[in-house]
Amino acid sequence: MADLFKYICVWSIGLLLPALLPGNGFCRPVEMPITIDYPFLRALVISAAFTDPQNTAVLVDQAEGCRRVTVSEPQFSPEGGFVRLETRVDIRLGVRPGEKCRFKIHWEGYVSLVLNPRIDPELWRLGFVVVDSQVYDKEHEPARVVGLIWKMIQGRVFDYLSGITVDLGPPVDELKALLPEVLPTQTEERVKRFVDGMHPGQVRVDSDAIRIPILAELDETPPVETTAPEALDEAALARLTGQWEDWDIFLVYLLTSLRNAPLAADERETLLTALLEARYAFVQALADGTLTDPFVQDQFVATWAAVSPVFRSQRERENTTGKLLGYLSFFTATDALKSLQAIGPSLGMEISRNGLIRLAGLLSDERAFTWTYGADVDADLRKTLDLGSAPEIPAEPVVAPMPEDTMILIRLERLFKRLLPGGVAACWADDARPSAEALTRWLVTEANVDTYIPAVQKILDDAAEKAFQAGDAETQRKFIRMAVLATAWQESCWRQFHVRKGQVTYLRSYNGTSVGLMQVNERVWRGLYKLDALRWNIRYNAAAGCDIMNLYLNKYVLKKQDKLLRDGQPDPALVARVLYAMYNGGPGEFRKFLARHAKAKYYASDDLFWEKYQWVEAQEWSKVKLCLFGGE
Repeated sequence: MADLFKYICVWSIGLLLPALLPGNGFCRPVEMPITIDYPFLRALVISAAFTDPQNTAVLVDQAEGCRRVTVSEPQFSPEGGFVRLETRVDIRLGVRPGEKCRFKIHWEGYVSLVLNPRIDPELWRLGFVVVDSQVYDKEHEPARVVGLIWKMIQGRVFDYLSGITVDLGPPVDELKALLPEVLPTQTEERVKRFVDGMHPGQVRVDSDAIRIPILAELDETPPVETTAPEALDEAALARLTGQWEDWDIFLVYLLTSLRNAPLAADERETLLTALLEARYAFVQALADGTLTDPFVQDQFVATWAAVSPVFRSQRERENTTGKLLGYLSFFTATDALKSLQAIGPSLGMEISRNGLIRLAGLLSDERAFTWTYGADVDADLRKTLDLGSAPEIPAEPVVAPMPEDTMILIRLERLFKRLLPGGVAACWADDARPSAEALTRWLVTEANVDTYIPAVQKILDDAAEKAFQAGDAETQRKFIRMAVLATAWQESCWRQFHVRKGQVTYLRSYNGTSVGLMQVNERVWRGLYKLDALRWNIRYNAAAGCDIMNLYLNKYVLKKQDKLLRDGQPDPALVARVLYAMYNGGPGEFRKFLARHAKAKYYASDDLFWEKYQWVEAQEWSKVKLCLFGGE
């Protein structure tokens, strides 16, 4: 017994020691699914086997059409662990002794086959074995078919349909080519073993799709315990920001590939929400200092999970085998990345620029994929999201840097303000700055504040009137106008410009992402508005801010106004508050704000906006001065 115990101990240590020693790896089984839903399977089969006009396949065409057998309109559905294929059949049989076809037999109906899907492990070719069959007449009633008709069905139709295959080799090859790009921390040898070991698992027939698992084993380095991450230095922050910008460029390219697709309104809303949520999350991570290496990978997986149903529903409408296989390759690759990301940080997966380039190439889009984090309006993006045209840029002079002589006057004004009674500084400003006023027309000072406030109020009123005029009731326009004024008050103290480091420049948020009067976030709304105009044109900034609020109101808030009722009617104040929360934090803030509201536990920004809203309602414009010059 002692010898046996010693043997077991030695044997156990021998098994455990390689995994415990530093630098040694272990094999982790990995499963990456190829998912083919039934509409997409239908599209693949049509492109491969029903290539004649109107999705037909001509199986027999003799005697100038006198003997003709065609199948058409294939449909796929699950059938108790198998797949059912049903297709329309048209059989015409006759002879042609002369110019006309005589003794013609014509039968129309349907053939239904129950199929067991199988995968060839060497060729990665999906095929089907017939398990059962049924014939129906054209009224879709069970039919008993004999004679020549039955021979044609059994000899031609069954053989043709049961011989249909789908080549999955291209998607698998594309995935193999992608893996070295997204596993940079794995050695070339390990990736090669991983790729060479890929093999198909057993095909699964689910209620929504056929799934073919790609199985492999990855030599993974055991995770090393790490301490809490330190604050990012400037180089690390720049690297992670660059990675996210690459991902954002790719996401826009992905969405705009649907620019001409017949998307439903709810599908467009899904795409818009996914884009905004991804961008707001990045801005929040920047502000919180929580940006990490896995951030882009996590966002890639979450965003793809949100938008993939829209892409799958659209791609089944393609009828070209090459394009369909490209889309299947894209879906397979993105689903594989999701599976790999779930393994965790020890894998060292990275969504690199080269990886994104390869993924973009699978979309079979005719456009070039260029790496430009652009600042102009992307018409294709607005078209995809059904946002119409961007606001026009009003005629507004570009604000130039303030000349040094003007700065001297401002500094003297500040000096006199400290040394002399308040009236002297105001007179100095009025007398000494007429030429500078043309360059700094929207730079507020205590000398021009009484004319500045109503001027900005008119800009906001005009922008709100234009953005919310179509079909809105007068009462709705009134509280929306108040929400706009309160938003600008809260976001910027009604300022577009200020003096910084001796120059007049546009107002920028503390985290460097939002600009101007309405503090429009440049990263969130990139491609949807012109960034230079947001910075330097106060009217355009106001128009864009109102356009965004109108978007949130109509695409989100009013669709869920049953959650914002008071005495059976939408509560204007609650609508305004949830609208500001979304303007400040994205679509997800609708649910989050209502949760805060239910508990009466608000963010500071919620309370500050509500305060401004009540001041606007009471027309307490003098309080704007407190915001501009201190006191709040």
